Amino acid sequence: MTGEAVTETTSDKDLRVKQNKLDSHLPQDSALRLYLAEKDETARVRKPRPEPRLADVGEPLGRIPRTLLVMPPMCMYEGAVKRVVPPIGLCYIAGALEKEGIDVSVLDCIVEGIDEEVPVAKGVWNMGMSEERFRAYIAENQFDVVGFTMIYSSDLQNLYRYAQIVKEVRPETIVIAGGLHASIYARRFLQDAVRDGEPFIDYVLRGEGEIRLGDFLRHLADGKIDLSADGLAGWHDGKVFANPQFARVTDLDALPFPAYHKVPVEKYFAHNVPFSPYPRGKRVLPLYTSRGCPVGCTFCASTNFSKQYIARSVDNVIAEIRHYQDAFGVDEVQFADDNLTFDRKRATELFEKMVPLGLPWCTPNGIMVNTLSAPLVDRMVESGLYQITLSLDSGNAETLKEQHRKPVDLTKVPDLMAYLYDRDVLMHGTLVVGMPGETEDQVKDGFAFVEQLPFHSINVFIAAAIPGSELFEQAVSNGTITYEGALHIDTARSTLRLTNIAAERLEELVSGFLERYNKAIYQRDPEAWERKYQGHKERMARICVGSASAITSTIISAGTAGPNR
Repeated sequence: MTGEAVTETTSDKDLRVKQNKLDSHLPQDSALRLYLAEKDETARVRKPRPEPRLADVGEPLGRIPRTLLVMPPMCMYEGAVKRVVPPIGLCYIAGALEKEGIDVSVLDCIVEGIDEEVPVAKGVWNMGMSEERFRAYIAENQFDVVGFTMIYSSDLQNLYRYAQIVKEVRPETIVIAGGLHASIYARRFLQDAVRDGEPFIDYVLRGEGEIRLGDFLRHLADGKIDLSADGLAGWHDGKVFANPQFARVTDLDALPFPAYHKVPVEKYFAHNVPFSPYPRGKRVLPLYTSRGCPVGCTFCASTNFSKQYIARSVDNVIAEIRHYQDAFGVDEVQFADDNLTFDRKRATELFEKMVPLGLPWCTPNGIMVNTLSAPLVDRMVESGLYQITLSLDSGNAETLKEQHRKPVDLTKVPDLMAYLYDRDVLMHGTLVVGMPGETEDQVKDGFAFVEQLPFHSINVFIAAAIPGSELFEQAVSNGTITYEGALHIDTARSTLRLTNIAAERLEELVSGFLERYNKAIYQRDPEAWERKYQGHKERMARICVGSASAITSTIISAGTAGPNR
């Protein structure tokens, strides 16, 4: 095409995504491209807002439908730690509806069935409320609307099965769904939710439910839906429709705090395995201070669900923490943000105002390494930071730049970690290996770099093509994986084969590194090891599904063998 002017068609322009590298790397016909190109926050060309189109879907109820929000059981792989956390998203939606005068119920099948582990395949378990108990619950409570969500795409079959049970018990119930997977892949999600020619999921609310579910329920009260509603997808006249997702929450302070009073908080406290599974406190709750991540790592899906960074005011966050102290006696908080320190000025103010609260806290979802400095670390420590998760993802600069597209300056990491070490902060690290194009030498080089760093614990994930990520879209497009295959992800094993490194060899490299490094962690600083795992050692194997994982086993053996191992 050299020397020729290339004219972009209207349809091409409409399918452009704001972020240049993401736009150039996404397959033209991918579901993720269409999703992002239709959202205001990520679209190059904004679509016009359609006029409302109300359609009859049943007899008017004359009241707001009785509504249940459900987190289905979790699919877990052999040895995974049974983290059990209140469903923050559902509790946010419940709180927003309460503010509108709409009462809903929340059922977390995971916490209601912590000890119910059902093997479903070799090395695969379901954890959560049994089908029989769920069936009885639905029959007894007679809800008009049941809404589902899930955190991980690997839980899709559980969501489908429990949605089917609702229709089996009460066929007239309207079943809806939301969350990342359902939002991005709304058409496929609905078309696959059909049995014997009948859909068992009627609608999807794409994006943030706090600003969509209230209107949906009010329309249903009149026996109608708005076929043009922002972010609504579903079945109508035997066909699937999927509306673009336009609006998003822009004022997080206007949202009520998550309605944790809707879930059995004491059960979470009794299990006491939150996001960061070895907490200091015994009554731990998670919270978000912001939403969105503009970075765009290739293997991450959540950044595509919510890309624009927006933050709550510091005073609003402090008020939430005080509320948890007063209402639930919380003795630790865990920040679930993707980017807690993205705005360093705001972060500094937050940590300064947290000092009087006297609570330990940690960052299980990770911190942007490049945002940290000695003065900021000082404020964090003074305010209660006891453990920080540093998501390096690789110790190889080329891999970070080319495969991950993650802005981590590895040259600054050793000094930063030395400073954190001197301040007695426990450091947890995460790595992702086995990316497409990554070589064995790059993996080894990355491990060699990390072995010189004083982490107190570390996880190594074998790259998985998570639905909603750029990596997934490319792998499906080039035939490396299938949509169905990516629903069964085990980040401890090389099941999807995204790299040219043989699966057995990659797993051998990872297990060898973990064994060496966990041994070194204990030998380097037995006292820090005790600080992290004291009070948890006796139960570490018991809080795993099935038998303890390789990671957990090496942690246990490193400590029990003593410093001269």
